Amino acid sequence: MLQKKRLGVISGMGTRAGLFFLNKLTESIDAPRDQDFPEFIVHNNSQIPDRTLAIVYGEKSPKNELLRSINLMRQQEVDYIVSTCVTSYHFINKLEDRLRKNILDPVDLVHNTIKKDFRDIRRIGLLATTGTINSNLFHKKFHNSPFELVTLDKHEQEEKFMRSVYMEGGLKSAQILDKAYSLFQDSVNGLKKKNVDLIVGGCTEVQIGYSKIKETIPYIDAVDVLVDEVIRKMNLKNKKLNRNIVCNG
Repeated sequence: MLQKKRLGVISGMGTRAGLFFLNKLTESIDAPRDQDFPEFIVHNNSQIPDRTLAIVYGEKSPKNELLRSINLMRQQEVDYIVSTCVTSYHFINKLEDRLRKNILDPVDLVHNTIKKDFRDIRRIGLLATTGTINSNLFHKKFHNSPFELVTLDKHEQEEKFMRSVYMEGGLKSAQILDKAYSLFQDSVNGLKKKNVDLIVGGCTEVQIGYSKIKETIPYIDAVDVLVDEVIRKMNLKNKKLNRNIVCNG
């Protein structure tokens, strides 16, 4: 019998997105008994400074708080670590190799999934925070590839997508307003007008927006591929829900 592995989950960026990740993980596992679920340690570190504010406006870096979470996970002797904020990987990837050991990277996973399952497409619409876009996390990964990354223009990025995430009652909030979902839909429509073949959810709040809208254009969520990789790495049974290729229509 394979020895069970332990997962470390860094949450709090935002808290709702972290809970979405954990729900997706548990819902994707074939686990008829309590003992079939994985052991995981969660640090809902809501004290981590905002990643986009740090990248775009030079405000306080989240590095020290991310390190605090990583060190807590190391103390618990976890086998793998995930951060449930894609933008945080801009800072995580700059850490020493020993600190980044066994931290699963959703940007790598999205890139590999597209190369494997969407080889014939060309234009990829990226929905992500301004911090993620300005950090070039995805652009660096897709450099010298046959794919073209397409983002919203500045007005739509700030007034539609970023407002849907950060407004009072936005996708980061405990109680989300209908207005946030409407602005999110406008963001998706903005990418569709740019004739993209596929949309990538490059921010963990994107999964929350997509949960309430209906779309037919193929969609890949960074959280979904991260969940699948956790299941694979930890030798868990996958329900094989085929979540990587989503058509909500």
